[in-house]
Amino acid sequence: MIGKIKHIIVLESLDATDGGRFTGETLYNDFIKMRIDSYQKNFTHKFYKVNSKETFSEIIKYIQHNADYMQEGIVIHLEMHGDSKLNGLVFSNGVLIKWDEICDLLRPINVATKNKLFLTMGTCNGRYIYKGVDPYKKSPYSGYISASKTVKPEEIYTKFGLLFEHLIENGNIVNSYLEMEKTESNFYYKDSKRVFKEAFSETMENLTNNLDLKEEILKVSIEQTKKATGKELTEQESEAILKKALRDIYDKQLKAFDFEEE
Repeated sequence: MIGKIKHIIVLESLDATDGGRFTGETLYNDFIKMRIDSYQKNFTHKFYKVNSKETFSEIIKYIQHNADYMQEGIVIHLEMHGDSKLNGLVFSNGVLIKWDEICDLLRPINVATKNKLFLTMGTCNGRYIYKGVDPYKKSPYSGYISASKTVKPEEIYTKFGLLFEHLIENGNIVNSYLEMEKTESNFYYKDSKRVFKEAFSETMENLTNNLDLKEEILKVSIEQTKKATGKELTEQESEAILKKALRDIYDKQLKAFDFEEE
């Protein structure tokens, strides 16, 4: 069943400028660790304080190394600031990690668990993680829960506290999100299939606006057809070839990105 979870990992990178409100650690202690231990729930759980890109990479690579033992599903919860220019996340030491770097680190975990990695993000503008997706590679996550705007620590604590409360009770991140959504949260869920469709739409938009690229694709297709048949093509035949080329691009991206055929 999509969304089943047995492993919860929290990574926090906040500093004193946040008014001493370390929401990741508080969420972990108040809702995750306390509930799992008190009610003897069958989850593994871990909290990490992260102060640099290097430390973050080391922790994620450690999770990569152990991902084969986490086939029941993983949630990685990130508590850090979103970059004001929407390019990624910022660690407590002020260093930026870009969305594509995050996705490249997460992808091996999602591949190893066969698309069972979910992200929850107590960050401002976390939805822009989609910018790190490469449509020719496997999805770096099965789904994520994030905000599309600036959010306050109180909202992060309240809404994600509710999410984890339900998750530890029912064991499913998607069902838990649906419960959280009833409270009119600013956080929303997006799965990898929707991310793929949006990424492909962006590819098509770039192709439409880039006449040189469009002509190059058409030129290669026409030359290949002419070499095979020895015939000059009509305008209608050229358009048909372009449509086939676009379909081939779509099929190639879908095959690379999707897990369903595996």
